[in-house]
Amino acid sequence: MNNTDAMAGWLPFFLTAHNGQRQVEWGYMGRERFTEPFFLDTLQRLLYRQFNHLFRQQSGLDLLLERAQSHPGLPLKGIVFHMSRCGSTLAAQWLAALPDSVVLSEPEPLDTLLQWPGPYSNTETIQTLLAALGQPRRESDRRLFLKTDCWHTAHIDRLLTAFPDTPWVFLYRNPVEVLVSQQRMPGWHMVPGTMTGHGLHPPDELWNNPLGNGAWILSAILDQAGQATKRHSNGLLLNYSELPEALENKLAIHFGLDLSTQDAETLRAVAGRHSKHRHAEFKPDAAEKRAVADTHILELTDRWLDKPYRLLEQLRLDDAINLSSKPLFPLDTP
Repeated sequence: MNNTDAMAGWLPFFLTAHNGQRQVEWGYMGRERFTEPFFLDTLQRLLYRQFNHLFRQQSGLDLLLERAQSHPGLPLKGIVFHMSRCGSTLAAQWLAALPDSVVLSEPEPLDTLLQWPGPYSNTETIQTLLAALGQPRRESDRRLFLKTDCWHTAHIDRLLTAFPDTPWVFLYRNPVEVLVSQQRMPGWHMVPGTMTGHGLHPPDELWNNPLGNGAWILSAILDQAGQATKRHSNGLLLNYSELPEALENKLAIHFGLDLSTQDAETLRAVAGRHSKHRHAEFKPDAAEKRAVADTHILELTDRWLDKPYRLLEQLRLDDAINLSSKPLFPLDTP
């Protein structure tokens, strides 16, 4: 598998490490689109196909570089970072409804790459991986969007350094509501010890307190987003409370989308559906989550999350004031 001209329709399914050697496992996707809520959903569907059972291929990381040099891939037009349980999947599904867009929603190979030691996950490797994942597979494909996993925010500086000109957004939500959701169904990043390899070290006292550990991790994610907003340009903060309207009146503008009337109608229909259960109607649950929050959640929010959340809110509101004060048209100067 050394002829990059023969790789149309192939993309990295997995990155693996064997005996110290980093490898890429390639699978065939053909002309299909990423339409499921998550990259893993699409991957599992493709893995069931007999062709991918029989003919998946392996290569070294050098083939990613060769592929990027010969076929740079679609331009990355937006990155979605998020706190978790705050509307990021809705944003990804909304973008995926545009027929000329390819959306990578929490791609597994990027998960692996960000967990590898520095020499194997430098800026160039991140760029080449996104180029391989973001290849056009249909004549209508024009642009690429990336939705990260929430814990990728621990690597937000690395990702924004790799794509310094790409607009990005950070989605977040009232932390009480997020903690209620995480208490019901904890994410991987909430488990004590899972984030130490990503530079996040909660206090030892939280080791036997999974929800407390998770609250600390979420506070670190909010802090990382706030710092990135100050350090990097092209950022936009969006609160879950602004959705779904902000997808059309803020996110679309920020990502440079020129929506036709038909596009807008299609996207409004998507915004009205449940992002993870597409046949169900979206129903706001913020009030219900706040109502069921117990004393433990309220105490954790007050201790770890209230301050970074309020700082993000202040940055968001300050940015809104600055935008509203700008003239619609530049003033003539003498």
